[in-house]
Amino acid sequence: MPAPGERASIGDVAPLLRRKEISPLDLIRLYLERIKQRNPQLNAYVTLTEEQALADAARAEREIQQGRYRGPLHGIPFSIKDNLVTRGIRTTAGSKILADWVPEFDATAVQRLKDAGSVLLGKTNMHEWAWGGTTINPFYGTTRNPWNEDYIAGGSSGGSAAAVAADLCLASIGTDSAQSVRNPASMCGIVGLKPTYGRVSQHGTVAGTGAYSTNHTGILARTVADCALVLQEIAGYDPHDPLSADAPIPNYSANIGKTVRGIKVGILRGYFDEFVAAEVSDSFYQAVAALEALGMQTEEVTTPHLDLIPAIKVCTSRVENAAAHDPYLRTRAQDYSRPTLHSYISALLTPAATYVMAQRARRIVCEEFDDLLKRVQLLVLPTVGFPVPSIEECQQGYVQFDEKKLPRQDARGGLESLCCIPFNVTGLPAISVCCGFSKSAMPIGLQIVAGSFQEPLLLQAAHAYERSAGWHKCGPALAV
Repeated sequence: MPAPGERASIGDVAPLLRRKEISPLDLIRLYLERIKQRNPQLNAYVTLTEEQALADAARAEREIQQGRYRGPLHGIPFSIKDNLVTRGIRTTAGSKILADWVPEFDATAVQRLKDAGSVLLGKTNMHEWAWGGTTINPFYGTTRNPWNEDYIAGGSSGGSAAAVAADLCLASIGTDSAQSVRNPASMCGIVGLKPTYGRVSQHGTVAGTGAYSTNHTGILARTVADCALVLQEIAGYDPHDPLSADAPIPNYSANIGKTVRGIKVGILRGYFDEFVAAEVSDSFYQAVAALEALGMQTEEVTTPHLDLIPAIKVCTSRVENAAAHDPYLRTRAQDYSRPTLHSYISALLTPAATYVMAQRARRIVCEEFDDLLKRVQLLVLPTVGFPVPSIEECQQGYVQFDEKKLPRQDARGGLESLCCIPFNVTGLPAISVCCGFSKSAMPIGLQIVAGSFQEPLLLQAAHAYERSAGWHKCGPALAV
């Protein structure tokens, strides 16, 4: 078993805490020390809550010593993306406008983690207002990838992913309106879970950092099993969030380790294929072969109107997101970066008729995916179609692969989001797990998708692949 804090998982550490073989206080001190050593280079955290973390760890230690063990997250060090509100802790949403805002309540997901006994180490860096996939933030600096500091960590939950990959926490909570949990998970070589829309409450997510109908609260962790443990605690109906789902909460760990033989898997093909680099495709089909070796049955599939998804996403989520910014755009327009400001203004110019038509088309696409998932049980595709780009490439506005040099942004949004957005539009649960490395030694992600509220099946299949492939055992070379 790795020493706690050195590529360990919640599954490794929780039993040691429960058996009192390690101290929650010592564990938190270890992580705080690692943050102080590594964060100046990576810029994963924007706010460190050291004093409160030590107090919470001391309380966890007392409770465990007294036999009041709350469960597998008791004493576990977490980080939270800086667009989930935290009582008494600065919450910036990656923006200049909220630079000094200190909320008076906790987001529901944060409160549920606290109720489970977890310890918050701090708030993680993110793309400005969660509007992008690089976490190159003009106000709080760029988060660097732990595998190579010249490369992006992805986004918008880039700080969360970098913190997990660099052993600066055992798990993190992020949000995903287009890609923002799965993209950085893929680029940092960890696991990123976007549950079914409504499965986890959105109460306490900063308005304007995710569209109302496509945003999800998600989990970044080292292993699939860890994601299951976290989802168990944060899932469920919330009366504060009218869009949360009042659906039964199963035991998300129950299917992990069970055979996947006979599961039908569709290899999803579509509009994003032209942006899949050869080396990503190679890693992806090696992963498909691994699924087949585990006994899964695969076939290529698509849906009739898959190509409409980018337009649907732009015409719905951008409008919803920008609407929340109306007060700031009127009074503090100068406090946005110019690209973000232009994006919001552009979104506000979308006609109401276009928004309504996009929502109608969206319903057709959702029904087509529901029909497809009656024929197959899971879908697979790359998480990001091309290798992790460098910070320089992104600052210059392009990506380069297979002797092609393409603008990173076009009318559909960021190219790195194109494989992810179908499952924000449909709300289907999706997970990214590492499936190899590029020629530049940067991680590549495999995305697995299931039907609504089929997280147990999704976690079962992802865990089987993860254990078979073994990529989760790899980690970046970091200073001790």
